[in-house]
Amino acid sequence: MPRRRCRAVRTCLALACLCLALLAAPRQGAAQGAAQPWPQERPVRVVITWAPGGTTDYVARLYARHLAQVTGQSFVVENRTGGSGIVGWGNVAQSRPDGYTLLITDNSIVTVPPLLPEPGFDVRAAFQPVAELVDYPAVFTVPAGFEARTLQEMVAIARARPEALDYGSMGNGSTMHLYVEVFQDLAGIRLTHVPYRGAGPAFLDVVAGRIQLALAAPPTMLSGMQAGTVRALAISTGGGRVAAFPGVPTVREAGYDFDLSYWYGLLAPRGLDPAVARRLVEAVAQVNAMPEVRGRFAEQGASPLAGDGAALGRRIDTELARWATLVRDKNIRP
Repeated sequence: MPRRRCRAVRTCLALACLCLALLAAPRQGAAQGAAQPWPQERPVRVVITWAPGGTTDYVARLYARHLAQVTGQSFVVENRTGGSGIVGWGNVAQSRPDGYTLLITDNSIVTVPPLLPEPGFDVRAAFQPVAELVDYPAVFTVPAGFEARTLQEMVAIARARPEALDYGSMGNGSTMHLYVEVFQDLAGIRLTHVPYRGAGPAFLDVVAGRIQLALAAPPTMLSGMQAGTVRALAISTGGGRVAAFPGVPTVREAGYDFDLSYWYGLLAPRGLDPAVARRLVEAVAQVNAMPEVRGRFAEQGASPLAGDGAALGRRIDTELARWATLVRDKNIRP
């Protein structure tokens, strides 16, 4: 082949390679752009297992709003009710562990599963604890027109009329249910359990006087307490009265060693990328440090928690064992 023709062929080949490289560059850039750091790819779905209007709904929406500020991405709360939490928990357990589906739950996550022989998942195997969020005391709340003015008076009425007083909960095996079971044993009384799909609906029936007691976290009852439609008999703090409710005595002041509380945690499907978990822990810490958030919690008698996934995991393990024993001993059924 003549030398001039060889040079022409080499030039054509070089031009062809250059064109191919230029054509491939946008594709490579697009591929690299698709692997965006969490959570920039799309909004994060935050599942809760109770109806709107209760404390879990309030806590989830508060954190969702401020996590969006910290991360620059939307966090969308989704209420998946039913089965005392099983429907929502199952949905999260079956989701991809990519950080775009999260669970904010109260401690019903450790009280309900021991109640069910076939819940469809194992709490410790299905979920990855990410961070502790906040801790609320429990408030013994009755209708404004209820005859008892103190916790001792309510106990006296319950003793005189066994099972005549009704109390509401978020469902069989929920925290509200088992906490009242514990108090009944301490006080030597028996009340009638009325399960609901969330604390919010139970609160509405307390206001209406259809049930006589709800043992809920303050945000659920706060509007009714402020409006005078419900009355707080006692609060379950172990270290004294709460500044937000100075006129509400503690359960210990009434003579009962009862300081159970409602804690909230952030979980993900098992297998979450450790880098995403660390980013979430950092983001939660930033939210808990915000003066607005700390002020909101202080108004409700709550305390932000600082534990990471390991701390939440230890809490879950300890309480799963405790409540499994109580459910078995009392033969509580779904």
